[in-house]
Amino acid sequence: MGKQRKHRSAYQKACMSIEIEGRKQCMMLYGAAGLALRRHHNKGRQAILNLFDLTGEIWRDCAKTNKHSMIEMCYRETGIEIQRGDGKSWEDLPYLNASLDMRPMSNAQMVYMRQQQVKWVAPQVMACIMVALHRKYGFGFDRCARVYSQIDAIRGEYGNDPEAIREACRKETGINVEDVYTRKREVKAVV
Repeated sequence: MGKQRKHRSAYQKACMSIEIEGRKQCMMLYGAAGLALRRHHNKGRQAILNLFDLTGEIWRDCAKTNKHSMIEMCYRETGIEIQRGDGKSWEDLPYLNASLDMRPMSNAQMVYMRQQQVKWVAPQVMACIMVALHRKYGFGFDRCARVYSQIDAIRGEYGNDPEAIREACRKETGINVEDVYTRKREVKAVV
């Protein structure tokens, strides 16, 4: 008898899509950020790794509460409003702006919301990188915007191919962003 496939609900599929997109965008954006920091800001391997470690702390900080999103944190700390390219703002979306009324939703509405969230994965990852640059190096609006443009140009240089960007980052910086993305990080105890 063959192996039976586990049935996944529409909601589970939508959540899985977010996970898959998150991995793809992390490979691409962290790789491009590493390349940008090396090429344009003369940062070495350890400096880049330290910045990537800080992004992990920022993610955990953001995940502690549903009162704010990464994009909101970026806007509040840097003045940069990261969008997804269609003119929609985080301020108009209840899953990115907790101050909006979030009424109980049906299962279909929850599925739809998760499907829409997939489109915001890349902006959320980029927002985290911008917050880390601001916190680590004091980058303000102008310098963060410059790095954002450099990351975007590198993505274009490699045809938005996460594997090609990951490999280029590995060759130029000695950092395999897959290892950064998948490694266990120390959780610092709060005393």
